[in-house]
Amino acid sequence: MSDQFALTVNDLEYRTAGNDVIVHDSANERVHVLNATAAYILRACDGKHSAVAIAEDLSARSGAPSARTLPDVERALAQFTELQLIR
Repeated sequence: MSDQFALTVNDLEYRTAGNDVIVHDSANERVHVLNATAAYILRACDGKHSAVAIAEDLSARSGAPSARTLPDVERALAQFTELQLIR
């Protein structure tokens, strides 16, 4: 998944609730509560950024090494795929 360019599905609505982001997936009638990092990863799935690019940007924002952020990004993308939030 590192070199693939994920894209969020249509009809996702985002709302902020404290430190979390609530994502409403109206197509699948589901609501997901994401922490800020997971929400950032999901929003970065615009079809233009690979997992590597997302991990590098996350690394630059957080100061964590990209070798550590890439597995987390890949895990999040796999979960988003399972949840049908990205394709």
